[in-house]
Amino acid sequence: MSKKKKDWKVEKARLLGLGLEERRKEYSEYVALDKIATWKKPEKSKGKEEVEEQDLHPLSDKVSLYKGDITILEVDAIVNAGNRGP
Repeated sequence: MSKKKKDWKVEKARLLGLGLEERRKEYSEYVALDKIATWKKPEKSKGKEEVEEQDLHPLSDKVSLYKGDITILEVDAIVNAGNRGP
């Protein structure tokens, strides 16, 4: 195994062994996901109709829009779906 590949695996193991606060110290800057608002509608106590509407969209608390540098988001992966055509 090449030295470069071995060094990468050692660094990966080191980072995976760190706790959340220790890992955050390694970042130059980051945006935690709990700081990004979701599409979930604010809870209102006006009636049953609005509660039923919220129940129809269970993923609304997991979907967000973020405008900015996505490389500083504190996430495990960033995926870009690139298609060759329509």
